[in-house]
Formats: sequence, structure tokens, C-alpha cells
Amino acid sequence: MMELHVCKQTTGDLVRKFALGDVSELLIGRDSDCDIRIRSASISREHCIIEQDDSGAMLLRDSESTGGTFVEGKKIDAVRIEDGLEVVIGPAVLKFYDADI
Repeated sequence: MMELHVCKQTTGDLVRKFALGDVSELLIGRDSDCDIRIRSASISREHCIIEQDDSGAMLLRDSESTGGTFVEGKKIDAVRIEDGLEVVIGPAVLKFYDADI
């Protein structure tokens, strides 16, 4: 099962962690209706979404956010979630780990 760790970009400190399990969709943003809420002005109300494709693979997609979603310093529209992936949104780093390892 994949785990998501939300960390501070400046210090790397862990803020929260989530077990992704069998979710079909998880919304990340600053809006109170988001599944994972990050309270920062540089995070869009609905910043990005984690979803499964038809094959069962998990993807992270940018939701046309104002500040963008970045992997290795490059702005992305979507990325396949794999163990060790780090995604930067605003002041947060989303780190994905395969908890079964």
C-alpha cells in the first residue's frame, strides 16, 4: 500500500502522513472540502488530485493550479505515482512510499 507523507519544503519536517489504500480519487488543496488540506496561500483551492487509471496505477494530476505542480524542478500536468516520488506544491513536498517494502 502506498503512503503519502506531506513535508515542509524548507525543513523536510513531516507534517502529516496518509495511507492511500484503494482510494479512487483524493483531492489535495487548501479548500475545506479537500481530502488532504494544505493551508497556504500558494496552494490552489483544488491544487491536484490523486486518482487510479483503468489499469489500477495511481496518478497525480495538476488541477490547473495557479502555482503549479513540480517534479524534479519541472512543472508537470500528470505523473505516475511510484515509490520514492517527490512532488512539490507551494511550501509542501509530497513524498510517496510503498509501505509494503
